[in-house]
Amino acid sequence: MALNFSHSSKYADSDLQVTLPGGRIYHLHAGVFRRASRFFAQFLTEELGALLSTKAKKDGVNLRYRIDLIGTETGNPHFISRPINHMGYCAPLSSLLDNENGKAPNEKLKHYDNVFRSFYNEELNVDSRNLATALHDCMGMVNLAEKYECIDAIRESVDVALLRQGQVLFKSISQNPVQWANFACRIRSPSIFKDSLIHLVGKWKLLEEEEHANLDLPIMEICQRKYEEFQLEKEALELRILGHYSAKIQKPESDNPGRMSYANDIYSWMGLCLFRQWFAQNICQGSNLQANDGGYSFYLLLSKGGGAYLDRMQREGFHLYFPMTQKGKTVFENHLNGYKAEVQAFVAPLMANCTQLEFQDHNRPNHLVCLEVSEDDYPWNVETGGEGSDRD
Repeated sequence: MALNFSHSSKYADSDLQVTLPGGRIYHLHAGVFRRASRFFAQFLTEELGALLSTKAKKDGVNLRYRIDLIGTETGNPHFISRPINHMGYCAPLSSLLDNENGKAPNEKLKHYDNVFRSFYNEELNVDSRNLATALHDCMGMVNLAEKYECIDAIRESVDVALLRQGQVLFKSISQNPVQWANFACRIRSPSIFKDSLIHLVGKWKLLEEEEHANLDLPIMEICQRKYEEFQLEKEALELRILGHYSAKIQKPESDNPGRMSYANDIYSWMGLCLFRQWFAQNICQGSNLQANDGGYSFYLLLSKGGGAYLDRMQREGFHLYFPMTQKGKTVFENHLNGYKAEVQAFVAPLMANCTQLEFQDHNRPNHLVCLEVSEDDYPWNVETGGEGSDRD
């Protein structure tokens, strides 16, 4: 059954006939094709259109162009232009309908169909049973769009088709950010690229050397820049934590504080001392921003506070050198936990989720996902020219 976009009065003025193998016929608009595709802008020029007679126009004839897709059997599909006379008539090409009828892969024709649908913002015919089938159909469209230079025209349609997969898509991006970043760059998808970039930078040192090499060069440069900026932000945060003093132990000069005033805060100072010792040891051990996970495990402990670190068992070693009564230990623990709570506020931004992936504490990614991404970080916004992809 031939699919025909002129099923509504909206396309009654079509001046372009597109014929695909197997008798698929589309009645569309040359102007739409020219605006959507640089290839068709050169292939369907005004000069190459038929000059219809006055009689043909009065009879309601609008057809000025006909293009046929051939070569699908030989693996070299391409369009040819068919001459149309002044009455809007074009002789049938039996070989296209008969020789290739039923032999051209329906799958490839489906991709052409979807590209045409994108030109008109029509709903795509995408197999959405799962992410793999949806991605397969979208990849077919992207390959054609790169060939016919119409990525901009299909980008939004492909984006919507994939985003309908919801959390399945976002989980796949978190697990395969390299592949998704490259794909997002091809179709210039902000939503997919943003998530990919956040995961890439978050697990930058966890990626294998081969994965780094598989990134397209513009993406690699952006990732490296964002990673270095993120490291500086984390370094500044760690310095801020190391230099933090609780407001409870600070004294205004106007109070003229003496020894007893500071002595009353001895447990707070001891808690601060123990915390800084633990913090410094983690830095020396490389558990902070220098770790392969970017400091995720370290910052996660800080964000939890309480008994997540420096718990009762760990504090027993401290009390071997600084013994206390049970009541003293309880007071000391309360002061230490109070300081931990203040530190929690510092690291809270690092625990933010800037991706579209939904997760709970028990299944969160093993890397930071708090990276802020702006439009200036999209590769296609920093390229100097071209579609951002190679032509077939």
